[in-house]
Amino acid sequence: MAILKVARMGHPVLRQKCTTIEPDQITGPEVQRLIRDMFETMVDYAGIGLAAPQVYQPVRLAIAGGETDRQGRPKFRVLINPEITVRPGAGQLGMYEGCLSVPGLRGWVERPDRVNVKAYDETGAKLDFDLDGYPAIVVQHECDHLDGVLYVDRIEDKTKFGFEEEANRYLDPEELE
Repeated sequence: MAILKVARMGHPVLRQKCTTIEPDQITGPEVQRLIRDMFETMVDYAGIGLAAPQVYQPVRLAIAGGETDRQGRPKFRVLINPEITVRPGAGQLGMYEGCLSVPGLRGWVERPDRVNVKAYDETGAKLDFDLDGYPAIVVQHECDHLDGVLYVDRIEDKTKFGFEEEANRYLDPEELE
């Protein structure tokens, strides 16, 4: 396993629409190595998610957290070729988002709070599940990367975009969680 370099905002790989991974390649050594390296990279960078283009691989693969298991431990999902749809009755949830590819900055983004996700997991099994609240936000953020979209593109009020250090000093702590 290896810790990979994370692409920063401005690198063209972050603005590409990523290519699909063929289902028969999911269990192959190349994709499996990328998944392991991405997970190790995400942990090393203290991220809650990571998308393949963030490590210079323009393929439709993301790791997303934000959930916990029954014992309260963090739970992460590997999502290959994910498709997200907003569920009926969804509202909007806003929060200050950050990103490993936009280090040191945070911005207020509002997203649908209820989504359905269809994807393949790391074994090639089909997934179909619903997410609410924070985990739904995390998955949308990571999947945006697969379409060349960064959270900064979704900030509507530019006065709510700034450096983490300043946000921690001057903004409402509940908004930063």
